[in-house]
Amino acid sequence: MFNLIRKFKFSHGRFSRATSLPSATKFYFSSSAANAPETNSKDSNAEPFSAVYLKNEYGVSPKKALIYSKFLIFDSLEKPLSVVTFLKAHHFTESQITRVVQKWPLIFRCVPESSILPKIEFFRDLGFSSSEIVKILTLQPNLLVRNLEGQMIPCVDFLRSFLDSDKDVIFSILRYPGIFMEKLHHTLLPNVEILREAGVPESHIAALLRVAPRRIAVDPASFRSTVEEVLKLGFSHLRKNFITGLIVMRQLSSSSWKEKIEYYMRWGWSEQQVRDAIRKSPQIMSISKDKIAKILDFLINRMACDISVLTFKPGLMMLSFEETIAPRYAFYQVLLSKGLIKSSRLVPMLSCPQRLFFKRFVQCYVEKDPELLKLYKETFCKPKA
Repeated sequence: MFNLIRKFKFSHGRFSRATSLPSATKFYFSSSAANAPETNSKDSNAEPFSAVYLKNEYGVSPKKALIYSKFLIFDSLEKPLSVVTFLKAHHFTESQITRVVQKWPLIFRCVPESSILPKIEFFRDLGFSSSEIVKILTLQPNLLVRNLEGQMIPCVDFLRSFLDSDKDVIFSILRYPGIFMEKLHHTLLPNVEILREAGVPESHIAALLRVAPRRIAVDPASFRSTVEEVLKLGFSHLRKNFITGLIVMRQLSSSSWKEKIEYYMRWGWSEQQVRDAIRKSPQIMSISKDKIAKILDFLINRMACDISVLTFKPGLMMLSFEETIAPRYAFYQVLLSKGLIKSSRLVPMLSCPQRLFFKRFVQCYVEKDPELLKLYKETFCKPKA
């Protein structure tokens, strides 16, 4: 496994490719010797060279630049430019390099060939594309100091033990690159055991690791509490919906969860109705209060839907108001006015996939009213701006 990585032996010489100074750097370091010292001077009143560089070239805050300058002892541009040149040679853009430096200025302590290249080769060997590697290291640049043998490879082995293919492993890592910062025995492995103790099938644990690894990479005591709360809501540990409920509950603080339940109750739902709706469609807890208000106001006040309909079909709350609810309701009114459907068809019209919507509510009525096809195209087939 990862034989390509294990074979590498690197020298610790500096990256010496000739390069020119960025224009902003040229301007700054030629403008004023007082403002741009040439070294990390021993004079306690002089601002360190590295702090000046971080501030003026990469927009690092003065306070942060000064703190990191204590760990970045370089007295010329040779060291930082060797890192920048290396990153550019490996498909990082200037803006991505800026984001990397702002997040983790200690990148300039790295020797590219021995610190950065092995991580790039690690991801490449696993099957990541160049753009995906850049994305991961831009989001999580401190991965560059993680130990390959002791941390990163075991993490991949852990994911491989659950997931069917390296394609799934890549998908999981892209969802949460920070998984490489986790200590397996402190978070991931204990939390897997908590799920097993609760009777959650291995296939469902694998689904959680694939789509939402961040939600399992948490303190085990907190994770156990969430699992218990999901079970108290009435979710079956044997159904995939349990994992969805777990993911949604982990996304919200306990106070936000309670506030969201109370908000639904203000619209006339009982607490039991909210709980029943959550079990059927946990995602209703993840949508914003503004969207809740917009959809419920339309469904209850405009469309005269009964609350019981919404608790029976809570998935309606997940629909796009602009792209689904409003235009389909307008189409429903046309069909109703023409006597082609009954009022009881409203909920099925709203909740079915677009393909079935066309088949059931447009195509089957075209012979009776050819204008419906034109109306459908005008309503649903408008080019997006």
